[in-house]
Amino acid sequence: MARHRCRGPGCYKLLPEASPKGGRPQLYCSERCRSRVRRSHDSYVQRVERKEARTDTTAEERHRLRVAAYEVATVARRLAAALDAEAEKPDYEQPAWWAERPEPERGRPGAPYTRAALELLEAARQAVAAAVVADRTAGNAWSEIGKALGVSGDTAARRYRSTGR
Repeated sequence: MARHRCRGPGCYKLLPEASPKGGRPQLYCSERCRSRVRRSHDSYVQRVERKEARTDTTAEERHRLRVAAYEVATVARRLAAALDAEAEKPDYEQPAWWAERPEPERGRPGAPYTRAALELLEAARQAVAAAVVADRTAGNAWSEIGKALGVSGDTAARRYRSTGR
């Protein structure tokens, strides 16, 4: 019968021949080799579990980013619709640049375009923050995120670390 070598990592000792009585052949030369194999297997399982958990978190962050992007698009469409409605008015209903502006209605501040643009800007900021969180969850470094934002990695980390992990 052929002799086998120990399956322990880095151990190449020859194992004794199998017993003529039968039974399972010996796989490891010692308890130490068996423990080393077991520990390496356990650490592999832990790495796989961490990766799966990170994948789940990444999917959640991508979903949050998608929601933020839809919010930006909704606000932008609302602003575009308001501008289109204003542009479709006949000339005699268009306010002249020299004419006095009417007072805003009660309970509603003036400058509707500015308010709409600021609402769009805030939605875009939230989308960027969600994108940074999604990138960090996916494992991207702050330097990569900073390069995409046009700033250093340290600056990106200072701005968005509280929203990330």
